[in-house]
Amino acid sequence: MYSLLQEDFLQEIRETLGKGPWVSVYESVGSLQGIEGRHCFFSALIPNAEIEDALNHFSWDLRIGAGKPGHSVSYEDKKEKIEYWRYGDSSGVVPLVIHRHFHGLLPESFEILEEFRHFHNLYFDSKANKYVALDPDGNEEDVVLVSEKCIKIRLGYLKNFLAVKDMHLALFFDRFAYSDRRLEELGIERLSEDIKEPLLSFHRSIVNFGHAPDNEQKSFSRVVGKKLIPGTTKEGSGFWPYAPEKQYEEFIIGTDKEGRPVQYTCDSNKLRNYFGANPKAPHQLTPVFFRREVLSKYYSNPKRFSVEDGYLRCGGLWGLRMDNNHDKYVIVYLCDLGDDLSHQEQLYWKSYNVLPDGAESDVNFKRSILAQFTDPERADLKFKMKFDSFSETWKKSLGWPLFKPLRHEDEHFYTSLRIPIVEDASELDSQSLALAKIIVDSINEAELVRQCSAIPADAKGIAKLEIYFREHGFADYDRHIKFLRDLFDLRNGAGHRKGDKYDRAAERFRVDELPPSKCFETILMEASTLLDYLNDWVSKTQKAS
Repeated sequence: MYSLLQEDFLQEIRETLGKGPWVSVYESVGSLQGIEGRHCFFSALIPNAEIEDALNHFSWDLRIGAGKPGHSVSYEDKKEKIEYWRYGDSSGVVPLVIHRHFHGLLPESFEILEEFRHFHNLYFDSKANKYVALDPDGNEEDVVLVSEKCIKIRLGYLKNFLAVKDMHLALFFDRFAYSDRRLEELGIERLSEDIKEPLLSFHRSIVNFGHAPDNEQKSFSRVVGKKLIPGTTKEGSGFWPYAPEKQYEEFIIGTDKEGRPVQYTCDSNKLRNYFGANPKAPHQLTPVFFRREVLSKYYSNPKRFSVEDGYLRCGGLWGLRMDNNHDKYVIVYLCDLGDDLSHQEQLYWKSYNVLPDGAESDVNFKRSILAQFTDPERADLKFKMKFDSFSETWKKSLGWPLFKPLRHEDEHFYTSLRIPIVEDASELDSQSLALAKIIVDSINEAELVRQCSAIPADAKGIAKLEIYFREHGFADYDRHIKFLRDLFDLRNGAGHRKGDKYDRAAERFRVDELPPSKCFETILMEASTLLDYLNDWVSKTQKAS
């Protein structure tokens, strides 16, 4: 029940409003009929120079629905002067939430100030009805949550915006409480007062209704006013030129004479280079070793990250050169950790940092030090290189793809394809499923039917491919067809209850004998051999023509 005195509400306004992680910049709850109260919140931006004037009255400086572009008409020396105002008048008040209505002919809507959205580069997620921001590491953070009756904005983003704009956030409130008893019965005196406090101005009134309405409410109170929220300091906003200095972590680069780990900063400004800087410091190209599990985070989120041959990418936001051709570790040069990774990402990588163990891969040495073009060595990276090359060659030569491109929602099967990082049977299952999606489920059956004279109606993808091989003069294809069938059976065991076909495929691939990583490595090598076989046929066909 709403108290007519509304002391609880005023306490909330004074102590809580504008101080939590989220602030309601629009909210409407309740109606006049059949309830004990109703309230409404709204908001606007007020220039710092105008806040005292705004606090001198409790009325809202911007009504819901106002703040749209418009004109004013004035007269100077008996001449009419028409002026255009971006937000409707010359007050300097800027709407944060814009209510758009279309006279009942189209659905009404609420929009967030475009400048705020652009300032924070917010993306609108239409499915979840919210605006999100990307942090420097590519993580999504909810900034604006929109519903029919409420719009909330994360306060930190608002205060940073206010600091740069030299403005305050005005939070307007209007709350009614009703009672089915008159003031005399409640022992409450009629009240009408205006209150002004630091950054707060409101009016409170408590009265009887002049006559009892249909719902038998006899008295009501109203609290209406505004609370102003300042921005943070410009220096604390985090935006250029007020961005804080970058932090750099130390990483293990070796051991001392007692065998204890030696760490050094990844700040390239403090490292030795080929031009004589910091002669006593470690070289900027000192290799730093990490457990391969460091890549799990990136493989598991292919929507945001791409693990490529020698490179880790977070969309177009950031990238990191790395040696992922090493058999046991992921290796990154010390300077690249500082130059390419944020402090948060450095902390993540540091948790997987281990003592140096041997040297970087030959592939990375040839690429980074000798500047030589070098093919990858690891089976997963080699397969992807060959698959991309084959797909382009086959389509260019024959005019159609043998393996159809994956649908958008299935692309993660390719981008996250890898030799298992942890020795776990479930990862072998998931990677077998991914490989089968790429080279079995994606066989272009429709085109194979067009390219062959007769294919039985009940033939499946691999059977159709076998017929294509036979009719088009492929030699010694039996082992490749058998590989695809065994892979398909292994894949079915990954997605369904394991049975006899899975057992035969598992025996053929030595699933019970080899660690998952070694097992899948041999599967990928056979898949690469298949691609070599198909490429050779295309090359011979081209030469013959």
